[in-house]
Amino acid sequence: MSKVVGLITARSGSKGFPDKNIALLNGITLIDHAIIAGKSSSFIEELYISTDSVVYEKIAVYAGAKSLGLRPESLASDSARSIDVIKNFIEISGLNDEDIIVLLQPTSPVRTGKQIDSSVMLHQKDGESVASVAMVDEPNPYKLKVIDEKNTLKPFIRCADSEIPRQELPKIYQLTGGIYVSSVSNILKKGSLFSDNTLPLIVEDFCNVDSCLDLEFLKFRCERGLTW
Repeated sequence: MSKVVGLITARSGSKGFPDKNIALLNGITLIDHAIIAGKSSSFIEELYISTDSVVYEKIAVYAGAKSLGLRPESLASDSARSIDVIKNFIEISGLNDEDIIVLLQPTSPVRTGKQIDSSVMLHQKDGESVASVAMVDEPNPYKLKVIDEKNTLKPFIRCADSEIPRQELPKIYQLTGGIYVSSVSNILKKGSLFSDNTLPLIVEDFCNVDSCLDLEFLKFRCERGLTW
């Protein structure tokens, strides 16, 4: 029988927003928020932290996550890819092909245990992988422009008409970064969290904390009860 494992990835070397993974929101770190969401899931059996920081590791373990030790230095650089971190975790954890990984990124804290459970159920029912997405309102990519080598505006999407009424444009969705679900076998086979059959979990709200301004805006929303 497959096991569902939650994985929280938290690198300490962010240059644009130092230590963003342990930025405080409602009095606790973003790592804590990821752990709270993971522990409130009915499906996640074990929850792990993957980090290059002893401080982050201690915060996570204190909050109820497990650790298999700090990740290698080669997976702690700016160029390190999340999928390589996940593959390293699979290797050292001894997970089987049929086991399921739920990735919870601390910097995408707007998610609930119920959403995690819905994602896992989608995966178990129909998919090889699941990702949380939200509909893009404005700007719709069909209205975006690029500047060509002659310094003139051209459609970002070839042949797109930016004068088309918004209601007639196709619905576009963006990844929220909050929840990814994939089987170990798919990750190892595809080298990706995505598969040929990736299903969407559509959510209404999300926030990616990549800057101090993102965090302040999220705090503002929380203070007024506008999120979660």
